[in-house]
Amino acid sequence: MMIKTILVDDEKDALEVLERDLSNYCPDVVVIKQYQSAVEAKAGILELRPDLVFLDIEMPEIKGVDLAKSLKEEGFAPAIIFVTAYPQFGAQAFEVDAVDYLIKPVESDRLRQAVEKYMTHNLEGQIAELNKKAPTFIRISSQSGFDLLKIDDICYLKADGPITRFYMADNQPVGAGRNLGIFERSLAGKGFFRVHNGYLVNYKYIRQYDNRESCIVLSTGAKVPVAQQRLRDFLIWLDAYTA
Repeated sequence: MMIKTILVDDEKDALEVLERDLSNYCPDVVVIKQYQSAVEAKAGILELRPDLVFLDIEMPEIKGVDLAKSLKEEGFAPAIIFVTAYPQFGAQAFEVDAVDYLIKPVESDRLRQAVEKYMTHNLEGQIAELNKKAPTFIRISSQSGFDLLKIDDICYLKADGPITRFYMADNQPVGAGRNLGIFERSLAGKGFFRVHNGYLVNYKYIRQYDNRESCIVLSTGAKVPVAQQRLRDFLIWLDAYTA
């Protein structure tokens, strides 16, 4: 996931430190532009349309909160993470729906946390948009014709060579003569995540993660393995569905 990002701070040293820390600790963030002037930043943000803006609050031309408000009035409201030396402005920052509010000097863990928070919020928005037009059934070919499976009743999918097996809420498998990657694309944005090369799971049936066995336990009692290299992305994705 590439997060197009703009940094805005009237202090050059602060910009350099923030860009270095983002490069070191937040590999998904790509800084496309830096601005020391809030006026220039506004024009640049409207032109470049970044996903995320790290924004100082106390700047000489326009305060960071006022810049965020004016962007919204112009019809473009990127996600904002405020970075400031002044903790007293927190309430104002969240009036403009800021993702997070970081106090300088920013600790690496807090920086990572803020970016992950953005990723979760962004994913929630994408899921909401996709769910508005999401179909409720998926069609899979069979030897006699095709089957219509209700998406909500699919617990997980398992790769079996060139075949994919759909495991339903009643634990009965239904085979389809296409590979798992094709169905991963078909079910994108519908509550499924590829936790392992061989498995795609529906969040609605997840009840537990077993750290000892590195697996998800479903409400049906089935266990689905989670690849370690996918665990972090899986937990970020799952945050969009949990309180």
